[in-house]
Amino acid sequence: MEATVTTNDERAREGQAALEYYERGRAALNRTPDKQDETELALTAAAHFGDQQRDIPITVEVLRADREEAVTVFLDLISDLFHAADGAVPPRLLIDAVLAEETMTPADVTYTWSRLTPEARRYAAFLAAVGRAAAACHDVYVQDLLEEGRAVFEDEAEEERYKRLNSRRAGS
Repeated sequence: MEATVTTNDERAREGQAALEYYERGRAALNRTPDKQDETELALTAAAHFGDQQRDIPITVEVLRADREEAVTVFLDLISDLFHAADGAVPPRLLIDAVLAEETMTPADVTYTWSRLTPEARRYAAFLAAVGRAAAACHDVYVQDLLEEGRAVFEDEAEEERYKRLNSRRAGS
């Protein structure tokens, strides 16, 4: 089922709301979450996000059991996070930061994350947790998921830009 969000501003608000939901869950732990905690928090946030976007109920159990639905929810969430971060940090920098943890030495990871503003680190941390959740549930390759989410974001942004320009031309 398609998401009901239609404009990039709405997508950005949804992405921001999902990030804030995740961060509230982290804060409620009253301790520093480990990777397993972050994975569970990301699944809970993704289920909440998906449930807000779809006509069918989306739960953590649905995300764990239904690979197709889970990937759809994760892609929508990632795209919406890129919309929320638009103007603050480019998707490529966020993806590089997330993937750094998997492919780089600790010093290189520190350097990559140091290039991010505190606001951008929030998005990167959530994207990393979402990626881990997708991989844990369905052995999804995180880089492919992030790149596909970036492509969706770019297509949505370009489509809205095109419609806006086309509308201006038609009005001239």
